[in-house]
Amino acid sequence: MENTMTEKTENKLSVAEAQAICLRNNIPFYTYRLPGSHEVIFGAQLSNDTRIFKGFEKHRGEKGFVITPFNHASWSFPFFIKADLSFTDYLTDGESIQNLRNTVFNTPGRIFTKQDCEHFEYLDELRTMIETLKREGMRKAVLSRTITLPCDSLRLAPVIFEQMKQYHHAFLFFAAIPGKCAWMGASPETFLKYDRNGFFTMSLAGTQSVATAKTPPEWSDKDIEEQQIVTDYIHDTLRHYFTRHLDIEGPITLQAGNVFHLCTFFRSDEQLPADQIDELVTQLHPTPAVCGLPKKRAMQIISEIEKQERGYYAGFLGPLQASGAFDLFVNLRTMEVFDDALRLYVGGGITPLSDPETEWQETCQKADTLLNLIRQINYGKVTF
Repeated sequence: MENTMTEKTENKLSVAEAQAICLRNNIPFYTYRLPGSHEVIFGAQLSNDTRIFKGFEKHRGEKGFVITPFNHASWSFPFFIKADLSFTDYLTDGESIQNLRNTVFNTPGRIFTKQDCEHFEYLDELRTMIETLKREGMRKAVLSRTITLPCDSLRLAPVIFEQMKQYHHAFLFFAAIPGKCAWMGASPETFLKYDRNGFFTMSLAGTQSVATAKTPPEWSDKDIEEQQIVTDYIHDTLRHYFTRHLDIEGPITLQAGNVFHLCTFFRSDEQLPADQIDELVTQLHPTPAVCGLPKKRAMQIISEIEKQERGYYAGFLGPLQASGAFDLFVNLRTMEVFDDALRLYVGGGITPLSDPETEWQETCQKADTLLNLIRQINYGKVTF
């Protein structure tokens, strides 16, 4: 019986099985599903060298996955996971399956240490941020917090990814570089998409609970202003690169899990050389949707007030093709995977019009997108 099962497994390997092997053997890997697609793409790097992402011009001709931090000036580095092995939905090549099983690296694990922000602490941080915005005449900054779930996370993570498939309009991802970082989520926000048809991006801001919103949703002055700040920033950035054609659609209401957002789409059929693509990415990231405005001062305020280091939360990540095409998304509705815990990251845009308790509730609503999914899985070791 044991030999039969082994033979069967080695002739067909699912994405979940491949993830489990990589987590157990400390192999760098990535998994993703694009919004609206049914195909799940898996890739693994069969070497243990850490590859720093050096920009799209430097990596042209390579296939893999990019994961970058919120703040490039922090201790976190942008990484590139090379696709030495890749497949869609199932791996059916016996030699490749055996090669993956036999690849093992000795890499130290990652154990969570820092504690989460309590309700009263987050309200204090919110009041401090709102007062700072008013005093300095700033329009927006973004505050975030964490929710840590101690659990058998390496066993649980592939199961959670399978459950996330119900979010058809989100970018699903699970990427890990052992000893460095591991993130999984269902992002609603495109950072930048590029292919032979041109470029696409969006401004996403403003949040309402689906459960309590009217039909159609009515947006507050605070939400409308917050979304306009992001839209204006992205528009001002793009118009310097796309001088011939830039199509703008919105704002419209977009549903992401159990919340609504205001969203504006930007499209251009123009092409850019690789060095200008790198320039554009540098100018866009981070947008006011996850940072604030003015950008430099907003990043300083976030660093001063937030309890946790963001790391790769609110950075961008996604697949890069050998053709130079890429699909990058903001690392939102996301969790960091440690050896002994899952840590969810949630945040919200703060303006001088913000109400602290309302902002707290918004983070709870965003967290429920992933928490409700985890609750569907019957694992007694998950506590929250």
